Amino acid sequence: MKNILKWLVIILGGIALLLAAFVWVYALIRANNLAAQYEQFRAQHQAEHDAIDTQFNQHDTVVNGLKWHYVEQGNPNGKVILFMHGLPEGWYSWSKVLPLVDQNYRLIAIDMKGYGRSDTQDGNYNWHTVAQQTLDLMDSLGVKKFYVVSHDWGTIIGSVMVSDHPDRILGYARMEADLLPKENSGTIAGYIQKPQWLLFQSRFIGVSMMQDPGQFLDLIYPSRMTIPFKQVDHDYLVYEFSRPGVSEKVPNYFLKKNWDIDAAIGKICKNDFPFPVLQLQADSDPAQPKSIFADAATQCPHVQLEWVTNASHFDNFDQPQQVAEAINRFVHATDH
Repeated sequence: MKNILKWLVIILGGIALLLAAFVWVYALIRANNLAAQYEQFRAQHQAEHDAIDTQFNQHDTVVNGLKWHYVEQGNPNGKVILFMHGLPEGWYSWSKVLPLVDQNYRLIAIDMKGYGRSDTQDGNYNWHTVAQQTLDLMDSLGVKKFYVVSHDWGTIIGSVMVSDHPDRILGYARMEADLLPKENSGTIAGYIQKPQWLLFQSRFIGVSMMQDPGQFLDLIYPSRMTIPFKQVDHDYLVYEFSRPGVSEKVPNYFLKKNWDIDAAIGKICKNDFPFPVLQLQADSDPAQPKSIFADAATQCPHVQLEWVTNASHFDNFDQPQQVAEAINRFVHATDH
């Protein structure tokens, strides 16, 4: 009997090793095929991509060994508004909004760390670390105090930066992210509400999904927009998200070892900061439905809540005019 169990264990172990080897080999072949496919995609779309780039002031810089890409518009001597994008996005997420924001301000829209043309080498994605590195970029640009406008994952990192360095912030407009602290964050109930936070705890799953950015964007954008996802926007975002190294780094934002929910949500809701906070939220966002903000006035009395109407999660594409007008009202009201 013992010999039978021994051989059964050996056989099952062998099968498990063969299966693991097959998955590893398949993943490697798939990754190489997708890399070649998207290299060809970028070559085919180079001209239209570059034509869009010429409409904005593109910049690259290196700060403390990290490469950063950003777009800068408006008055170079004006007060600064920093724009931080979400997933799966890039500076281009603000391309419809930037021309509509008051051009007397200095408008800086970055590729977040790990995205597009920004750094894909550094592996430290602790939220506080990324927030500090983003602040280091602002230091390198000679910016002492500034407004922050953030969306989705940009709101997570933006909120941590605001929480860590309130003395540097003039005002904070945060978009498409939870505002009220939840007891179920990191629990089964929380993961049911936001399954991607559990799914991407596995870097293998996260990387595998993001290695095919065309499919990834098609899965996410159309269902979270109130207008059709335009092909030109799709192609530009796929171009940027398919750059080598991006799919390997972006999933790091989700790893639980990097989290600080209190800094990203709790401190913002409490708002003991010496500046105003605006929660600018789409009225039809399935990821953050209006119901989860029902107690915002009571629990977060010092945070202004404003709705972007007829908009879903990607409201910077759905309703750029409304978003820009809200930003303009916010900065004008606080710009003394």
